[in-house]
Amino acid sequence: MQIAPVNNTVVRNQQSFKHGHDFINSEYSKKQKAVIATTTALGVAASLAILSKQAGHTINPIKIVKNLKNIKDSYLAKVKYHEKEVITMGAGSAIGGLAGGYLVDRSPENRKAKRREALMQFGNVSIPIITVEAFAKIGEKFGKMAKSIAAIGGIFAGVYLANFLMNHLSNFVFNSNKGSRGVKGTDFSAHLDDMVVAASYISEAKPIYLISRIIPLALMFAGNEVGNKTTDKPA
Repeated sequence: MQIAPVNNTVVRNQQSFKHGHDFINSEYSKKQKAVIATTTALGVAASLAILSKQAGHTINPIKIVKNLKNIKDSYLAKVKYHEKEVITMGAGSAIGGLAGGYLVDRSPENRKAKRREALMQFGNVSIPIITVEAFAKIGEKFGKMAKSIAAIGGIFAGVYLANFLMNHLSNFVFNSNKGSRGVKGTDFSAHLDDMVVAASYISEAKPIYLISRIIPLALMFAGNEVGNKTTDKPA
C-alpha cells in the first residue's frame, strides 16, 4: 500500500503534553489514521503478549482459541494493572504509533515531531503511574485511608512532574529551545489508567475491576497521538 507523504510547514511554538485527543483533528486521511490505529493496536497487543508470557500464560493463538471457554482464567481477565503493566503497554503503544506515523509520512520534520511526541507520551504514561504506586506505598504505613488518599495525590503529582521532566528532557534530546506547555485541567481527564490503579487501593469492588479491563484500549490514545503528530503548531 502506497500512502502519499504529508508535507506541513507550520511551526509549533510549544509542545503539547498530554494523552489528549489531538489525533481526532489530524490532517491525515481516514486511511492513514487507520494505519496508525492498527500499528498502535499491534504495539499494545505485542506488549500484552510479553506480559502474558511472563505471567505463565500461553500466547499460542490455537491454544487461546481452544481455551475460550475458560476466558475467566485468561491473562486479560485476571491481570491487575500496576506500574509494570501500564509502562509496558505505554511503550508498546508509543512504538506502534511511531511505526504507523513513519509509514504514512516521509517528511523528516514530521518524523522528528513524532519521535519527540513518542518520548513525551511515554513519559506521560510512565511517570504518573510510578508516583501513584510510590505514594500509595508511603501512605500504606499510615493506614488504608492514608494509602487511598496518597494514591490519588500521586496522580496530580505525577502529571505535574511528568510535564516538567519530559518537556526539559525532550528539549535536550532534540536540541530544541521550545517553551514548556503548562498543565491544563483537561490533562487529568485522560489518565484513566492511573485513576483506576489509584481506585484499586480504595476498593476491589467489581465495577473497578470491570473498568480496569479497558486500560489497554485507553493507552492506545498515546500511540495515536504519536503517529498523528506533525510539525508543531500552538497548543
